[in-house]
Amino acid sequence: MKIFLKLVFVLPLFTVFLFSCGDDKEDKMLMNISGNPGEVIVVTTKGQWKGETGKTIRKYFEETVYGMPQEEPLFNVVRTNQSDFERVFKTFRNVVIISIDTGRFSNGEVTYHKNVWANGQLVVRIIASSRNELITLFEANADQIIYAIQAKEFNRLYMQYKRKQNKTLNTELKDVLKLNVTVPKVAMLATSDSSHAWVRIEREKLKGGYQHEISQGLIIYKYPYTAKQQFLDSNLFAIRDSVFKAYIPGPSDGSYMTTEYRYQPPVTSEIDFDGHFAKEIHGLWRVENDFMGGPMVSFFVLNEDEGMIYSISGYAFAPQFDKREYYREIEAMARAVRFVK
Repeated sequence: MKIFLKLVFVLPLFTVFLFSCGDDKEDKMLMNISGNPGEVIVVTTKGQWKGETGKTIRKYFEETVYGMPQEEPLFNVVRTNQSDFERVFKTFRNVVIISIDTGRFSNGEVTYHKNVWANGQLVVRIIASSRNELITLFEANADQIIYAIQAKEFNRLYMQYKRKQNKTLNTELKDVLKLNVTVPKVAMLATSDSSHAWVRIEREKLKGGYQHEISQGLIIYKYPYTAKQQFLDSNLFAIRDSVFKAYIPGPSDGSYMTTEYRYQPPVTSEIDFDGHFAKEIHGLWRVENDFMGGPMVSFFVLNEDEGMIYSISGYAFAPQFDKREYYREIEAMARAVRFVK
């Protein structure tokens, strides 16, 4: 089964990771984290990694992300032993340490630690008395472990955008839509009015001697809430597609962005969005009457105080590159949108 970049259920114990852990004060005695976004280092023996323990961990950590044009794993996983970890990898961003203590008489445990050897680091320790107990323990906690790592990655991105944000754009959207939108300085406001805003990030990246386009965007739209039936999936899809058609044109005449329903149909779930009822949608977008597409995430959030529904959609387009991290970046921006109180 394919997996979303952010799991579709809420784990109350770990909600504190999202947009809160990054507010921890940095320890000036610690280095900054190393490693690339989406990487996880697993500290375990070669024998454990080649056996059932490693097979179980890879099964969850390398599961395919849903909503990608091509298959990409949830994380890039690196295995190291304890001595190499101590010597080289202690500042890695996401660390999972596996320990089997045959003399242990208490039950196995999974614990979570922030900023152990580096600022912004997340360390997950898994301790068990045997291989079988460790496998059982990991499978029982895999969803929580993945959630914690994902939330930490989102939070790192949010804090990065917050430190170097486009304050002018944020001010404009506060005035127009009463929203706090935290996006990097390179973001630009393409169009906006009293009911919508389209934020774009356009850049190029070198590959094979040529510069290739990378495009990301947020499209925000608000409309009155009148009945709970508005949150039926079919109604949300219809609203989203009408917004895309109205505000996001394609490169050729008569082309426009829409939802891809055939290849990977959109998948929805109910979530809590900063204390508001919401639905989250993962899937693909495409351009009608043209050949473009990529991953997309949407949130339909009920603002009870205003009596309005806010549609917040993020998309990524990077045809020459892996898309997981560009997708994660835009999802972090969408998740960080907040109502001005």
